[in-house]
Amino acid sequence: MTAPSNPITVAVLGAGHRGRAYAEQMVLTRGAFEVVAVAESDAGRREAFANCHGIKTGKIFSSSEEFLAAPRMADMIVVALMDQDHVRAAVEALRKGYHVLLEKPMATTLEDCQLIEQTQRETGKTVLVCHVLRYHRVNQKVKALLNQGAIGRIVNIDHVEALDPVFFASMFVRGQWRNEKSSTFFLMAKCCHDLDLIAWFAEERCLRVSSFGSLSYFTRASEPKGATDRCTQGCLAEPECPFSAKKIHLEGMPVLNPSIQYADSATDVDLSRVYNSSLGCGNSSEEILQALNHGPYGRCVFRCDNTAVDRQVVALEFDQGIVATFTVTAFNARINQRMTRIHGTDGVITCDYKGNWVEVKTFRSNAYERFDLPAVDAGHGGADKLIIEALSQILRTPGSVPLTSAKASLDSHRIVFAAEEARRSGRVISIDP
Repeated sequence: MTAPSNPITVAVLGAGHRGRAYAEQMVLTRGAFEVVAVAESDAGRREAFANCHGIKTGKIFSSSEEFLAAPRMADMIVVALMDQDHVRAAVEALRKGYHVLLEKPMATTLEDCQLIEQTQRETGKTVLVCHVLRYHRVNQKVKALLNQGAIGRIVNIDHVEALDPVFFASMFVRGQWRNEKSSTFFLMAKCCHDLDLIAWFAEERCLRVSSFGSLSYFTRASEPKGATDRCTQGCLAEPECPFSAKKIHLEGMPVLNPSIQYADSATDVDLSRVYNSSLGCGNSSEEILQALNHGPYGRCVFRCDNTAVDRQVVALEFDQGIVATFTVTAFNARINQRMTRIHGTDGVITCDYKGNWVEVKTFRSNAYERFDLPAVDAGHGGADKLIIEALSQILRTPGSVPLTSAKASLDSHRIVFAAEEARRSGRVISIDP
């Protein structure tokens, strides 16, 4: 990527994991971006982020509200706040003249998603929603093959997201996304970009959706004998429990099977470090133990206030006859593994995101071809890097429309809202165009 003469100035709202990840990729784009401001409520994160990026006094804010009340001080903002705060920040920022990189989901209600899209049209500013799966090299290759007619007309799409149960427990049983009252429902929080990916592959309007799923395991009914409210309170089952907070945070053993190799594409992940970053404390054993004794991450996974479903299936019907299924489960042997298979009239495409490969089998010639793609050293299998590179090009190309624009994302969010309505009601939901 060629270094531009004038960097795009950026303010980051929310210096948590995703805000830091996007800012890091911006720093690595050879001067395409300059991070000049931050808004973060946690003092430790705020100070660390400001020091990392050399942000000057006067451009460091303790809340997004404080930042948005100040005069405009950058070309664009990154909205990496909690889900329910996206709509206010995005709408106010657009009206003040900022471009917006908006972490998924857009918002937690359909009306708020519509408001963001409407405000984008009214202001003419760019909104790029972080549906990073569209930018993954595997999916880019799959899309190119579909556009070339490699498997004829698409008949059906099967897409699976399988999560490691320890990861699921940390994020969606104990963590910030455990209860929709403080965040949003699980399908939106975790899987909206999976359904967005299916919609992108299909390139047809979704007509009808059905869905089944529930919270089946992480409940009081599944707790072992001798369980206590916290893993640090002498729980009799703790020494053998795969969800032991002591093992995960103090002993660095966040695995169900020591032989399993956890990796994100080609880059190994230190999961104990990732999990401990959620605790909001120092790295000493004493500080971690204090956090487990008093904070949410030390609680028994069978005694939390969680509402997130731990498995769900969604079925979709599109207007030109394509049907699709999406399955998400919290019970897998590898962390965050995605697999896709697309069946066409002339062949089948299969892909794996961890292995970075795409396979094509055609019927008429009985031919088989495999594409092994180079790994990209960044989050989401390299997609975090690629989406930032795309953002740079879009903001420097007048009239350019993002691959994950506000309009495209609103359309796929409609599917997610319909799927959740279908799951709750037990009905097939038609999507009004």
